[in-house]
Amino acid sequence: MVDSLLITELNAGSRKAFSALYDKYAGMVYGFACSVLKNETLAEDITQLCFMQLWEHKESISAGKNLPAWLYVSARNAIYKELRRQVTATKYIDFAALHSENSQRASEGDADFNLIHNEMNRVIDSLPEIRRKVFVMKMFQEMSVREIAETLGISTKTVETHLHRAYSALREDIAKIILAAVLGIFIS
Repeated sequence: MVDSLLITELNAGSRKAFSALYDKYAGMVYGFACSVLKNETLAEDITQLCFMQLWEHKESISAGKNLPAWLYVSARNAIYKELRRQVTATKYIDFAALHSENSQRASEGDADFNLIHNEMNRVIDSLPEIRRKVFVMKMFQEMSVREIAETLGISTKTVETHLHRAYSALREDIAKIILAAVLGIFIS
């Protein structure tokens, strides 16, 4: 079926049209996301996000719209957002790891850093055992994904999945921790 007809049906809320568009273009979006991110799990997440956005904006997409281009822009924006998030989280985690040795010698003026550092350690400690091991091996022992996989006897994809989920857990709590530290500065 021609895209313009499917989009017209999609505008009316047709799940069948949505499914047909998904079947037609999900591989394209996934392939693009996977080629940039080099991570199948994240590429799947980006693909789902793009099609969720397509459904949410179904009434505003005109039948004459170039749907592959719309999906490409949606995927590109989601990928950029994910990459920015990864860089921010990685920089913070690297910063915390680099300064962890100094945290015991920190003065009272570094109370906010100590609070963040302690909370980050709490989150790491609360991870499931294998995920914690993978995270520690990657971040603190600076092992490659391949080395971790060989050491633990698991696949590299499993290592990547554990790292992704560990970063996600840290990312969720880091925002709350930093907000608490900032609010603590203004409250005290």
